[in-house]
Amino acid sequence: MMESADAARDAETFEGFVAGFVEGLLRAGRLELSLQVRRDGETLQVVLEGPDSDLLLENSARVLYALEHIVNQVIYRRGHGDGKVILDCNDYRNTRMLELQLLARKAAEKVKTSGASFSFQPMPAVERRIIHLTLAEDQGVRTESSGLGTNRHVVILPGH
Repeated sequence: MMESADAARDAETFEGFVAGFVEGLLRAGRLELSLQVRRDGETLQVVLEGPDSDLLLENSARVLYALEHIVNQVIYRRGHGDGKVILDCNDYRNTRMLELQLLARKAAEKVKTSGASFSFQPMPAVERRIIHLTLAEDQGVRTESSGLGTNRHVVILPGH
């Protein structure tokens, strides 16, 4: 019983730390956004909304992903919790996942029809992973990541 009380207190402390840290980042950036923290198993989701949402989502949500990276690096380096933090804004993550799944399936059909490989534009690792997982069971194609750093992208190749 004592362990569950300790675990609950640690979870509250972790969630409080994350919320406070993200609020501090938003204040420092003078961004007019509110946040809501939700627990989903080991993952803590921070949902951002407000008048400055478009600033986070410009340029394929690079600022949103950058903020998420900073938050996770700080958490890891300070030893706060074993969970991961995911930032989202205006349901961008779900919408983008559905879009990437559709694009992956269409590109796979094009590769199977033409026999030629297809390269996506560079994208963050989390987005590349969605494409890889979407096509993992499709025997007609295979996927691989290519390029370095910010130029890393997914290539769909004919299956073997």
